[in-house]
Amino acid sequence: MNTARPEPGQEVYDSATGRVGVLQAVCDVKELIFDPRMPGPLIAFLRPVKGGQEWTADPKDVTFPERAQPSPDSGDACHAPCRIREQPQQ
Repeated sequence: MNTARPEPGQEVYDSATGRVGVLQAVCDVKELIFDPRMPGPLIAFLRPVKGGQEWTADPKDVTFPERAQPSPDSGDACHAPCRIREQPQQ
């Protein structure tokens, strides 16, 4: 079984909303200046594939869609207000 987690810049599926987007970053909620009201210690920042308003998700709900592809316009910079963090291995 493949347990690889999506990396920033890759297309992902948010099972909580049913939306597909590009993962921008996964951060510790303690690093944020707002209350994200997340159930766990991490928060994922996603944006629509063709641009638009970013949204947040619980990283446990973020998986690879059937045909995930790195987004060519995601860039290497973290667009979220924190640094990119590895998720703990489960």
